[in-house]
Amino acid sequence: MHILELWQYPIKGFGGSQTKSAQLATGDYFPDDRHFAISSGGEKVAKAKSGAWFPKAHFLQLMSHETLAKYNCQYQTDRPKPLLKLYYQGKLCLSIDPNSENGRRQFEGFIANIFGNYLRGQPRLMMRKGQAYSDQATALISIASSASIANFANATGTKPDSRRFRINMIIHADKAFAEFEMIGQTFQCGDVLFKVQEPIGRCAAINVDPETSQRSDCNYVQDMKREFGHSNLGVFAKVIKGGKITVGDRLNIT
Repeated sequence: MHILELWQYPIKGFGGSQTKSAQLATGDYFPDDRHFAISSGGEKVAKAKSGAWFPKAHFLQLMSHETLAKYNCQYQTDRPKPLLKLYYQGKLCLSIDPNSENGRRQFEGFIANIFGNYLRGQPRLMMRKGQAYSDQATALISIASSASIANFANATGTKPDSRRFRINMIIHADKAFAEFEMIGQTFQCGDVLFKVQEPIGRCAAINVDPETSQRSDCNYVQDMKREFGHSNLGVFAKVIKGGKITVGDRLNIT
């Protein structure tokens, strides 16, 4: 097995961007993954301290806002001032410095114009320094095999597309769900040592086609349970020893 793709999803709910390599820190998330989230206009988030954590129901999310699939984002930190870029169907539509109040207000205004009818109030761009708007209490990396994604596509009559599952590390494997066999094991990849923790359970967000942003009338979670006996795809792993990983690096069970 080896790495095929590496993905970063800077804003929770939005599409992400690929990277050729990543520097992972011990016990940390994938770099800048889910670093931001945009609120759905609720009063609690509006009054909260910057960086406060809230459950996903307080934010724009793919499960309830399929239009988000038309957008992808990129977070560039290798410069004097960071840039958060938002693309609509591949075309740049917004670029801000998220550390500046003006940049955040610009982003919030853009979202209010696009999603205003679906918001409860003024949206707020939230940022967690050194942390993530993850649904898990522990900092974990998501991993799935291309064979698992292909198997899902074959069972549901969809096109294989890793973006449907918002996975950080896509690996090549000879059989579907091979990553499940790694649960409880440690493996070396590049300079990094991982320990695989648990399978990733799926929700209704996978009903949204990442290419068209259309929500299927089918219930893919139920389809998975019927076809596979479970609704899991991918696994979570913890970074035991940090370092650099690069597309093409092999996974070696230790």
